[in-house]
Amino acid sequence: MHADGQSIQARTSLLLNALTHFTSAYTSTKDIHSLTAPFGTETRKVILSAYFEAIAVLQGQGVVEIPSGPEPALLSAAAKGKASVFALFGGQGTNEVYFDELQALYDIYKPFIAPYLFSTIQVLQSLAEDEEDTTYYTYGFDIIRWLDDPSLRPSVQYLASVPISFPLIGLTQLVQYLVVCKVAGLTPGELRARISGATGHSQGLVSAVVLAASATFESFIENSCKALKWLFYSGLRGQQAFPVVSVEPNLVQDSVNGGEGVPSPMLSITGLNLHEVESHITKTNAHLPSNSHLHVSLHNGPRAFVITGPARALHGLVNSLRKVRAPSGLDQSKIPFSQRKPVFSVRFLVVGVPYHSAYLSGTTDQLLEDLEEDLWQPQDLKISVFNTEDGHYFLFSLSMCD
Repeated sequence: MHADGQSIQARTSLLLNALTHFTSAYTSTKDIHSLTAPFGTETRKVILSAYFEAIAVLQGQGVVEIPSGPEPALLSAAAKGKASVFALFGGQGTNEVYFDELQALYDIYKPFIAPYLFSTIQVLQSLAEDEEDTTYYTYGFDIIRWLDDPSLRPSVQYLASVPISFPLIGLTQLVQYLVVCKVAGLTPGELRARISGATGHSQGLVSAVVLAASATFESFIENSCKALKWLFYSGLRGQQAFPVVSVEPNLVQDSVNGGEGVPSPMLSITGLNLHEVESHITKTNAHLPSNSHLHVSLHNGPRAFVITGPARALHGLVNSLRKVRAPSGLDQSKIPFSQRKPVFSVRFLVVGVPYHSAYLSGTTDQLLEDLEEDLWQPQDLKISVFNTEDGHYFLFSLSMCD
């Protein structure tokens, strides 16, 4: 036993000396991420994972003075009041690739991430096991197993389904914030003190609230568990309110061939103004029953909108837009401006539920019932969380159709 203790002490001392030399030689004035930026992906991953594993081992052995590189310049400037940093979290736009992001984070920062995942994903596993409607959770939330062995990862179709992607995209965002804390050597509260405010698009607001409410790693885990419960039920109730309906193969192929992607309940149109978009929607709605009407649900910019409705109905809108859209690569330089066809893009979002639309009216009450007491209060937030529509400060909107 004594010999083992001596061996561990000797190895720890050797590791500390090696890290001290590496820091002095390579990262005394340059952050490890900046140092490895020019390297290839795999080389960079190997160096970063070894570097942070060394730090984690030394921390685990109780080493107090661990050598580190310089503090990130942006955070340093924010601490001195010379820069303003805001945290912005996205929505469902990454639900085909988010797990690749989580995998990359796990591969590099595993010693920091794994304990957090073990503490939080039990919430999702428990909720999925208790849910009577299990058709959405065929493979459950066996996240650690999928990360440790990517060959066991379920299909993209499963991971992109809203009941799965909704909470896991949120989890990925929270892991990203945790990594920033660990790499910068700051607690969630210390990092929060460098941030002037937070916001998010759609479900990203949940991550913004977690950031604003967390001061310690313990409270960060507690708030993460509340957030995952919210995201679990928001994804589930949204899908139950708007079940997946298969679209005829010929319509799917037509959209794929046309470059718009697989039909879904949400369609992005970029390049037209609101009047032009609404004009086409009005013409399409004239041929649809009232329970299948299309709506402009998101204004992502003066010429960027998201339209919601049944996938088949949206495909009809796509057909109408094709008739007026300039073909890709068309040279109109010699055509009078007044006669040129408009240039804009149209694509279906890989989202199975029309969030931000009247199609989910009534689900908010069910969601509030699911959450019971797991809600945040205004006094829980220690920095401002901003409304993405008008910039006003607000606590948090639970409405799934806002």
